[in-house]
Amino acid sequence: MRRDEKEQIVGDLHQSLDAADNLIISGYSGLTVKDITELRRTITEVGGRMRVAKKTLLLRALEGRDEAVTAEYMEGPIAVTFVSGDPMPVLKSMSAFARTHEHLEFKGGWIEGQSVNGDQLVEIASLPPRDELLARLLASIQAPLSQLVSTLQAVPRDLVLTLQALSEQRAGAAPAEA
Repeated sequence: MRRDEKEQIVGDLHQSLDAADNLIISGYSGLTVKDITELRRTITEVGGRMRVAKKTLLLRALEGRDEAVTAEYMEGPIAVTFVSGDPMPVLKSMSAFARTHEHLEFKGGWIEGQSVNGDQLVEIASLPPRDELLARLLASIQAPLSQLVSTLQAVPRDLVLTLQALSEQRAGAAPAEA
């Protein structure tokens, strides 16, 4: 590969890194070209961009960036997935692919401003969607409040029901006495 080609690739990697908020490094050794093409297609459909990159060129593109700590995850042939925005759809898509293709391996990455290893990526991918987590959080915050409101409403409700039963009882007893 000529020097100008390498500079072009490093420039492209710089642009991809600038545009991406998250970076996922995976090993693909043992996957066929057809499998990699299928993986790229599924990743692109959910908002990611996967690229097979030479480690030396990727390391050169990462120089001086916070994401440079991901260099420790670069062993063997690697593919880099660039994700702008929410990384969950891409992680879930890659995780689903990895369940059917044992050769895809999460090595590490840079998610939401933090370096994560492969095991952490698998754990993140297994989390429920963000909307569901927010709904669970809201429900757990709301549950004690709704129980308190229910308890506070029970006292006047029970008083009204007791008074109503008492008035019905006296109304039924009054004609019998007369």
